[in-house]
Amino acid sequence: MTRLRAIACAVGVLLQAVALFLLAHDRALAWTLLTHLSGAFVWGYGCAALLPVAQRPLWWFTAAPAGLFPLLGPLTSLVLVLTLRLPPIDRSARRYIVWNDQTQTALADSLPAGTAGQSIVEILQSPRTQLRRNAILALRDLDPPLAIPLLRKGLQDSDEQVRIYSQNILSTMLERYESGLKELAQRVAAEPAAALHAVRLAEQYHELVYLDVAGDDETAAHYLNQALALLARAADLAPTDQHIAFLALRCAIRARNIPSAAHSFARLQQGGYDVRQVLPWRMELVFLQGDWARLRELLVVYQRSQIVNPRIDDIVRFWHLAPTPTP
Repeated sequence: MTRLRAIACAVGVLLQAVALFLLAHDRALAWTLLTHLSGAFVWGYGCAALLPVAQRPLWWFTAAPAGLFPLLGPLTSLVLVLTLRLPPIDRSARRYIVWNDQTQTALADSLPAGTAGQSIVEILQSPRTQLRRNAILALRDLDPPLAIPLLRKGLQDSDEQVRIYSQNILSTMLERYESGLKELAQRVAAEPAAALHAVRLAEQYHELVYLDVAGDDETAAHYLNQALALLARAADLAPTDQHIAFLALRCAIRARNIPSAAHSFARLQQGGYDVRQVLPWRMELVFLQGDWARLRELLVVYQRSQIVNPRIDDIVRFWHLAPTPTP
């Protein structure tokens, strides 16, 4: 605040005090009103120094509240300006805010302001039980591929309520998956010549296995076989579709079906493929085939491509330290 504006604030308060004195002693109303308004204008000019530089010419903004009542008006103006100077609320943190269905009380372990910047993963590791419960409840609004791995962690939580919440939400999500599978299966049966429905149903089967919620190994194998059959039908309808071939490669590798995986990769080669996307799966296929020399060559290609994959990075380090395997 500049010296001139500071003096203006002091003079404004003084004039307001004089106006209050004149009003209390029933002096001439015209002089009282003139003194009051003069004090409001002078105060408004001085108090505007608290506003951002671009808004300081708008001194009337601080003068208007000061004209309400002697002394009380300047105080109202000061409170308003200081309120406007508060930092804005960070709305980007709303995706981390989690709520409980139960009403929070003064004794409840509610979320403090510091947790707004934390991810749900971090909150689930908190020693505070109520925070973990709220975090689990927030997973209802996430997409299943993101929520299900966290819900599976919640099933292992030490708190019974967290485990119950996790089980209920997980069951609801799986019911939605089952409903979606039935609906897609009906579309495939109704439109057998539409490759899109078959691909979407295969994606759902693969996702269930990938998220490790398919059940036992036998059920997972059944889903993968169903997905491969659907993708084979879709490939006949759209032979050049690279997405179908790539999804079939992933399903076949997960099912340890080496012939089917090799066939899918051959189809990718015919149409041209994105090396950065397919290379990790190609490396896994070569590993399953036991072609160690080719695997070493692909590891070199992987290093040069600068692909980020922590699991494969560990394998690369191992192969650099391990001796060349003998056939």
